[in-house]
Amino acid sequence: MIKARNLRKVYKINVKQSGLRGAFGNLFHSEWMEKVAVDDLSFQMKEGSALACIGENGAGKSTLIKMMIGILTPTAGQIRVFGEEPRKAGRDYLRRIGVVFGQKTNLWTDIPVIESYQAVKTLYRLEEKAFRQNYDRVVELLTLQSLLSVPARKLSLGQRMRADIGMVFLHSPELLFLDEPTIGLDINVKHTIRTFLRQMNRETGTGIFLTSHDLDDIDEICDDAVVLSGGRLIYDGTLEQLKHRFVQDKMIQVVGKQEGDIRSRLPLSKISVEGRVTKIVYPVREYSSAEVLAAVSACFAIEDITIEEPDIDEVVSRIFAGEGTA
Repeated sequence: MIKARNLRKVYKINVKQSGLRGAFGNLFHSEWMEKVAVDDLSFQMKEGSALACIGENGAGKSTLIKMMIGILTPTAGQIRVFGEEPRKAGRDYLRRIGVVFGQKTNLWTDIPVIESYQAVKTLYRLEEKAFRQNYDRVVELLTLQSLLSVPARKLSLGQRMRADIGMVFLHSPELLFLDEPTIGLDINVKHTIRTFLRQMNRETGTGIFLTSHDLDDIDEICDDAVVLSGGRLIYDGTLEQLKHRFVQDKMIQVVGKQEGDIRSRLPLSKISVEGRVTKIVYPVREYSSAEVLAAVSACFAIEDITIEEPDIDEVVSRIFAGEGTA
């Protein structure tokens, strides 16, 4: 669905000197500096998958999306979406994608939401049956019924984002680009949007390319991830592999009577006991899950057991703190 090879984007920035003398100097002799936004980036996205793009501010995420949409032209390298170069693909390509930027709305601000939706039907020349099927689905799943008669400018941020997300699905896009779609939203609206996006990905096969600083978005919507730092790719793979590569410890919580010496079996682990509950934090590079479970089974009369998976927040913190290697 997406294939990037040795992709590079460099911006030229005019360096302006301060003061009146500097202003006159810039009229006759301009100085320029180069800022590399994306640097030798190569990755692929499979058809129908949900791919997260993770990185700090300035890592090149938005620039990458704009090149994939066709707004920007790469300085070097290649980007292909559906096998075509976005800048040259034309209207047929735009019919196959949808785009949502968290800080910008696609709705017409002064008319009711339903009229914006009707405009999509006209612009994309959608058949009534196909439009009505998509319309009914997004209105129901995103609970938009009460918002349809309200002008977009009178909607709250959460209401507007629900309406925006719904609007982008009306023409049945094959691929959806989402740039910080839940920024500034409350937890209930975030949950509604995440559930909807995941459902549409799984049921209709709509591909999703997502950037977000809310790591719960990534964890709940996506299966795969690319990680950027300074415009360069430092990881490309599944979220599960990412977690296991950068997380140093896991925790098992056991409820039940201890019948053996767990400390002697797992000497490198940190073990704490509170009544009938034992918490075991073990280094994943020293013990496999099978070894730990075997030791726990031998030392406890188990009534309940909980295994805590690595948290994506912890993973990303470790990546950008420079811990571990990708």
